[in-house]
Amino acid sequence: MIISPRLVLLFLCIVDIAWSLSANQLAFLESTINENSCEFYNSLEKLMPCGKNGYVIGFGYKYCEAYLAARNEFNDIKWQNGVRVCLQRTILSKFQNISEASCSQISDWGFDSHFGCYMHPISDSPEINFCHLKSMDIIKIAWIAKSKLLKQEVMNQFLKLIQQCTTPN
Repeated sequence: MIISPRLVLLFLCIVDIAWSLSANQLAFLESTINENSCEFYNSLEKLMPCGKNGYVIGFGYKYCEAYLAARNEFNDIKWQNGVRVCLQRTILSKFQNISEASCSQISDWGFDSHFGCYMHPISDSPEINFCHLKSMDIIKIAWIAKSKLLKQEVMNQFLKLIQQCTTPN
């Protein structure tokens, strides 16, 4: 009996297998993080396959590429570049602190990292944050992510950002 790769991947997604990464794999992933690239997500998917609907490819890579392609249409490219790197580094940092992770954990880490990376994408530049973006940039961000805005994790992050920006200090 021949078992197809799709069947194996489906099984792994259903069972939510836990994966672990070696020091060399972590170093390799670190080397792929770049403000001009989304290769980190492809590399992570190859090491820890969660499928095309998993966070890594279905959300992280997809929207990283979409924002990268539209980068020159935004007023604040530093913010966007900072967010791109921050999201990738945040996921990588989670792997450095634990011995293994499942696809659902990776998804949680990914979605949970958005608020912090949007608010403070560059740690030594507090002036670069979501609340300081021009309204047209915020509209473009929402427009690019429009197909996912109704996804509960995305909506929660977006509402949290708006609340943070509209609450007096």
